[in-house]
Amino acid sequence: MKKLVVPIAVLALLGGRALLGAPPIQQEDAKAKAASWIAKGDSTKALVDGVLAAAVEAGAEKHAVAKDYVTDASRWMTEGDKSLKAAKEAFAAEDYVKAGNVGNMAWQYYVKSGTAAVLANKLVSGGS
Repeated sequence: MKKLVVPIAVLALLGGRALLGAPPIQQEDAKAKAASWIAKGDSTKALVDGVLAAAVEAGAEKHAVAKDYVTDASRWMTEGDKSLKAAKEAFAAEDYVKAGNVGNMAWQYYVKSGTAAVLANKLVSGGS
């Protein structure tokens, strides 16, 4: 009997929200999630910019293999910038679900860019 108490309580709470006309939990959280993904995108972009700049400064663009990682990092950075801009526009238009989804995509592009930038940096610095 105790095993059913928690699921029943959860259903009652969720059902009560619907009966009271409260918006679904997902809608309430959409704005916060969107803002979070946009913030993560901004901070990750700043970090990757620094790593990529360090790799280029160390000569990665002239290195036989690292130059390809620099190209890859730059390409993903461009995609991330486009997505982050679109996420911010969707947020301003109060389309929080879209802003969250596109903001998440921007963050993923920046992570890809960062991975390539780190690899380029490692190649030109002797792997350290």
